[in-house]
Amino acid sequence: MSNEIFKQALAIKEEITRLRRHIHQNPELGMKEYQTAALIKKELESYGVEIVPIAMETGVLGIIKGEKAGADTVTALRADIDALPIIEKTGVPHSSTQEGVMHACGHDGHTAVLLGTAKLLSSLRSQFSGTVKLIFQPAEETLSGAVGMVRAGVLEDPAVDFIVTLHAWPYLEAGKIGIRVGPYHASADYFKARMIGTGGHGGYPHKGTDCLLAATQAVGALQSIVSRQLNAIDNTVLSVCTIHGGTAFNIIPKEVEFSGTIRCHNMTIRNSMKDRMEKIIGNVAAAFGCDYEFEYGLGLPMTVNHPEVTAQLARAATATLGADSVVELAEPVMGSEDFAIYQEIVPHSSFIRLGNAAGGKEIPVHTDQFDFNDDAIPYGMAVLTQFVLDRNK
Repeated sequence: MSNEIFKQALAIKEEITRLRRHIHQNPELGMKEYQTAALIKKELESYGVEIVPIAMETGVLGIIKGEKAGADTVTALRADIDALPIIEKTGVPHSSTQEGVMHACGHDGHTAVLLGTAKLLSSLRSQFSGTVKLIFQPAEETLSGAVGMVRAGVLEDPAVDFIVTLHAWPYLEAGKIGIRVGPYHASADYFKARMIGTGGHGGYPHKGTDCLLAATQAVGALQSIVSRQLNAIDNTVLSVCTIHGGTAFNIIPKEVEFSGTIRCHNMTIRNSMKDRMEKIIGNVAAAFGCDYEFEYGLGLPMTVNHPEVTAQLARAATATLGADSVVELAEPVMGSEDFAIYQEIVPHSSFIRLGNAAGGKEIPVHTDQFDFNDDAIPYGMAVLTQFVLDRNK
């Protein structure tokens, strides 16, 4: 095993850990990451990394040009930098100083890992060719950051050939790298429906049309799409997550609105969901004498990991961390990731998991107890660095 890169990563672990904890103490929500972006730029400049101005206030794009003769490959590495609106309860010394905001998804760790990778790659310019783009993306949690960065041109001039990212995963021990070829994250779409009746007195329901009853029947009937219209082996989720209507205990409302999300791993099914749902909602409305309105919006596509790129990331992990470091993830997930926006433009791409558990203790992300495991930092830096050295020969 060639672990020279891992040794170099270990050598700067404490420095990068301090950065990670500073970012954790000073979290910022999506599109408000002004301090975080300023810190990123300051660090990149200290490493000798070129900062490219982009039309994205809190996004950062750094470029490192290799000095080795070879193909003019352009490889992009992406990290998300935003926090979540959660009150932290970890009790760690570096807890958030911003009330109601915390890094509960590990983006502080992702940012630190990419900064550390930038430092390593900047010192290794003579060992790779082409160009490395360092994409520090805001607003992943609000699903608008990747779209904004793409519109800002981060994948252009020069055009990106390969793009990869990693994400903390509390269900793998630190030191492990999780991979999966093909579809991984589900697509994420949304819907909003409104049942419209005449309303009336709660004591005389027969004198009007009850849109609340119609809405509850529609909510139940929508569940039959997944359970009765689709093959059970196709991963699909339809969740109604809000329902609003009514003003008093004895007044039947005139309108009831409900909304939710649809997650799919099959494009054919995804493309059929709007019609399936509207048919049920429309028929239920008609049965109860109501009118209806229905809105269906396409959100994020699936993340799909390219076989070649994923295999090369696995080889990079094996070379730097050892063969037992690579874990093939057993199943896809129904969560979504806006990294998929980049993948639509750069299909040679992959999303991998960075083990984050310690001693078998699994603390889920998006909870007030999650704190990125700093022991994972050198593993992430080593894999990303080796991947660039292998890809940009």
